[in-house]
Amino acid sequence: FIGGEDMKSVVRGYTELTGRAPLPQYWTLGYHQSRWGYRCEEDVRKIAKHLRQYDLPCDAIHLDIDYMDGYRVFTIDEKKFPDMKRLTEDLAKEGIRIVTIMDPGVKSEKGYSVYDEGAKAKYFAQTPDGKIYENVVWPGDSVYPDFGRAEVRDWWGSHYKLLTDRGVAGIWTDMNEPAGFRGELPDDVVFYDEKRRTTHAEMHNVYGHNMARATHAALRKLTGKRPFVITRACYSGTQKYSVAWTGDNHSIWAHLQMAIPQMCNMGLSGMPYIGTDIGGFGSDTTKELLCRWIEVGCFSPLCRNHSSADTLEQEPWQWGDETIRIYRKYLKLRYMLLPYYYDLCKKEEREGIPMMRPLVLNYEHDEAVKNLNGEFMLGDALLIAPVVEQGMNKKMVYLPEGLWYDFWTGEKLEGGQYVIRKAELDECPIFVKGGSIIPMAEPGRFASEKKDAVLYLDVYPDENGLVKEYLHYQDNGEDFAYLNGEYNLYRFGFKNGASEVEMLHQGYEGRYQAIQLMDMKMKQEI
Repeated sequence: FIGGEDMKSVVRGYTELTGRAPLPQYWTLGYHQSRWGYRCEEDVRKIAKHLRQYDLPCDAIHLDIDYMDGYRVFTIDEKKFPDMKRLTEDLAKEGIRIVTIMDPGVKSEKGYSVYDEGAKAKYFAQTPDGKIYENVVWPGDSVYPDFGRAEVRDWWGSHYKLLTDRGVAGIWTDMNEPAGFRGELPDDVVFYDEKRRTTHAEMHNVYGHNMARATHAALRKLTGKRPFVITRACYSGTQKYSVAWTGDNHSIWAHLQMAIPQMCNMGLSGMPYIGTDIGGFGSDTTKELLCRWIEVGCFSPLCRNHSSADTLEQEPWQWGDETIRIYRKYLKLRYMLLPYYYDLCKKEEREGIPMMRPLVLNYEHDEAVKNLNGEFMLGDALLIAPVVEQGMNKKMVYLPEGLWYDFWTGEKLEGGQYVIRKAELDECPIFVKGGSIIPMAEPGRFASEKKDAVLYLDVYPDENGLVKEYLHYQDNGEDFAYLNGEYNLYRFGFKNGASEVEMLHQGYEGRYQAIQLMDMKMKQEI
C-alpha cells in the first residue's frame, strides 16, 4: 500500500519503490522516423535526404528486422547494408542516428554462432523434460534466452558490440512478451529467476523487463553513454532501463483517441517515457489522421512515426505540401520546447512525476477533470488539447482554475470553464498557465545542433502580475558526468518587470558556456 497526501505523493512513493527513469540523452527527445520497410541502405539514405530536403527536424531513423541476415539476431545482411559503420558515420554528419530492432527469438540453427553458444551453455528456456523449447518467430524455428539469469543477460549483452562498433546509437526491443507464432509459450516451460528454477507462468510478465535490463547494462558498458532502449513489453521498474511504446496500434481514429489516456496512465504507472506509433502502425493512414496524430505525438515523451510494411507509406512527404507544412510546424515546435522537456525529464528523475500528465494529477480536486481524456498537461505550465475526432475543426477545452493564455494568440482566459477554440487541420489548441516561464531554444535540424546556444524565455504573468520562479537544468546531454556535478542550474525570476537570473551551480569551472537570455517569442516563425 502506497499512501500520500495527494496523487503526486503517491506517484513519488511508487517510483521511489520501483525506480525512477534516469535522465535520457538529449537527442532521444527529438523526432524518430521509422517503418517496417526500410529494407536496405539506399532506403535509409533516401529517408534521411528527404527529412533534410523538406526541413523536417529529426534525430533518429529506426531499422526494423530487414537489416538482419535472415532475421538472425546479432547479424547484418551485408548485401542490403554493405557498410553499416559508413552509413552511421554519414548520417551522423546530418545529425541523424541509427536505432536497430532486436528480438529475443534466436534462430534454431546449428552453425549459427549465437545459437551454438547459447545451446552449449544451456542459456535457452527448456521443456520440462530438459530439451530446448522451440517456437516460431521471424527467422523460423526459434529458441528463447532465459533473461532471468544474470549470466544469460551478460552473454546477450556482449553481442551488442557488433552494433555499437558500427555506430548504432540505440536498441529497440520487440516481440519480448515473449511472442511466438505457434501460440503463447506453455506455462510449464522452464525458466529461472536468477538461480531458482521456475516456469514461464511465473516469469512471463518480467521477460521483457529482463531483456531491457540486459540491453541497458550492455549499452552503458559498451558506449559510456546513457542507454537508449525501447521496449514493447515491460513491468514495474522497467522505467529504470527503457522507454516504451504502446505496441502495434492501427491507423484508426479510435486509436488516436486512445493514445492520450494510454500514455497518461503509463506515466502514472511509473513509465514516463512513452509514445505511440504516430499515424498508426497497421492499416492505412489518411492525411487528416496523420496531421492530427503529429499534433499529439509532438508532445509525447517519445515522438516516433512508425508503420507496417503492408500499409501505405506514411512519411509526411507522401501526403503532399500541406501535410509537410503541418508536420514541420509541430516538429519545430517540439524542438523549440526541448529545453522545457529536458527540465521535465530532470524533475522526473528527482521526483518520479511524469512530463505528460492527465489533468487530474495537477488538479485532483476538480471534478471536471477526473475522467477527461481529450487533453493533457506537459508539466505544470502547458495544457495540450488536440483534436482527435475525424472532421472536427473546433475543440471544446476545459481550463482548470486560474489564469490561462492561448499559446498562439496570447489571449487571456479565466479558468474553471469550458471554451471553444477554432482548430483547423493545422491548429492544435495549446494553453499556458498564468505565472509560468517556458524556456525555449531556436529549433535546429537535430536536437544538439543549437543546444545551449541561446535560451529564450516565454513569460506569462498570473492574474496578479507575478511569475513563479523557474529552475532550468543544463548538462552535456549524453553521458553520466552530471552525476559527478557537471551541470548548470539556473534560477529565473521576474521582478519589477525586469528579468533576474542567478546561476545556482556551475559544475566544473568552464565546463559549459554561459547561456544568453532573451525575452522573445518565436511562435510566429513556425
